[in-house]
Amino acid sequence: MIAVILFAAFVVSAQTYSVPGELNIDPAVERTFPDYFGHEYPHLIPERFFPIGWSRDGKFAYYTEPADEACGCYFAHLVIQDLRTDKIVWEFKYQGEEASDISEDIETLWAKNKELFSEKLRENKIVQTAKFKMRGKTFLADGKTFKAIANITEGENPGYDDKRVDKISLSLSNSRIGNKVIYSSEDHSAEEYWFMLDADVIGVLESPFEKRVAIVMAEVMRGYEGPPHTTDLRIVGADLTSGFLRTK
Repeated sequence: MIAVILFAAFVVSAQTYSVPGELNIDPAVERTFPDYFGHEYPHLIPERFFPIGWSRDGKFAYYTEPADEACGCYFAHLVIQDLRTDKIVWEFKYQGEEASDISEDIETLWAKNKELFSEKLRENKIVQTAKFKMRGKTFLADGKTFKAIANITEGENPGYDDKRVDKISLSLSNSRIGNKVIYSSEDHSAEEYWFMLDADVIGVLESPFEKRVAIVMAEVMRGYEGPPHTTDLRIVGADLTSGFLRTK
């Protein structure tokens, strides 16, 4: 019996994690921000999204590839986030060399850092998930219909003829149990150099272990020289059982 327990512990400690598959968010981004599409060339380049898995205590791990506007570099970001607090537990950021002759992608970067990535994912007890399905901003969970709503406060964009997003408030609501605010951004109205043009929820991922979701929000950031613009993904956690306030 002791030998079996020791062997099981060894297996867990020796676990490695494979390259995560991409969850194609392009259709959701296009549905959410239709004004940036339908032109001769794309006006919006979405960040690529590779969800990895969940822990039983509220953590979510994911890998993204930020858009390369003009560098000719490979960008990558691996995040382990505690969805109870939305704090980042651990992250790995990478930027390749400018105009490098070396071809880089998630496969090559993961191979170089497999031991480090596996160590940190093991340390946070992440269970890798083979396939993810993203739900819409209105979704059914535990027999209840929830809706994730991003309310944005717009402001003037100094030096430009368009509006910008000065503040975001993200809420989750259910007609029976009420509403709660799950994320409020800083107020950027006093900042001269702030270039968020739009923001909204593009989908929701549900934990297989808890009544908890990861809400995926895309923030549209102005390109260096105008379009194409890019999206930054923001993940916000939400418990589906507590914190709701009934509306009168």
